[in-house]
Amino acid sequence: MPDTHKHLEQEPVRHGEVESLATQVLSALAQRAGHSGKTVDEGVLAHFCADILKTNSAGKPDAVADLRRQGIDPGAILDGYIPAAARELGDRWCRDELSFADVTIGTARLQAILRELSTPHATDAMTAPDAPSVMLIVPADEFHTLGGMAAASQMRRMGLSVCLCLGQSEDDILHKASSRQFDMISISVSCRSRLETVRQLINRLRAAAPKGTPVVIGGMILGNSEDVPALTGADFATSDVREALRLCGVTAPAERAVKP
Repeated sequence: MPDTHKHLEQEPVRHGEVESLATQVLSALAQRAGHSGKTVDEGVLAHFCADILKTNSAGKPDAVADLRRQGIDPGAILDGYIPAAARELGDRWCRDELSFADVTIGTARLQAILRELSTPHATDAMTAPDAPSVMLIVPADEFHTLGGMAAASQMRRMGLSVCLCLGQSEDDILHKASSRQFDMISISVSCRSRLETVRQLINRLRAAAPKGTPVVIGGMILGNSEDVPALTGADFATSDVREALRLCGVTAPAERAVKP
């Protein structure tokens, strides 16, 4: 295998592209893997990753069918195996066991699986009219849309109404924030260089949204030791969906239903 790390050191721009399209995408999603509450069998995960990485394979049919044959339900695939597979691909890329192309293709296949399995919850059509509502923002200059899609899918399956803003303009985001009463606004951030932009966005959201709407920061940035809420003006910082809802005082209908 060629020495990828040396090659990348000689081409810093290329390294930036790889970090954006692979490491940020996978790390942002993988942070949720530890909080999903879904048990992942390591042997099954290994076969799942192998199916995703097969040459000339669409990935989804064999990979998902194999998991379903073993009695693994869609919720466990969405909240357990997809995040775990993203983490595994990212780890293997960092160990130089997978190429940039492998990780990019694997990520695309994971996103296709997520989109397919989330279809029944792709909109708020099945959400109760009085369900709590969340605005989930992945800014236009961020690349980790897979993580945002996974979080939106999870919240919708919990019975929440989700307004997912993937790469939308700031004007569109502010218009939506001002025209609807959200119970929580969540913003996904990957790296420190974006904190100032996010701080400005939060200031404008405070002016546009109804007073008191809580804002949560999630994403890869939370791997740093810095006080992200202090730097951005957000109220809270966490990549755990349930923890974010708890901090904001939001009770999901599905969670409320199982309480005695």
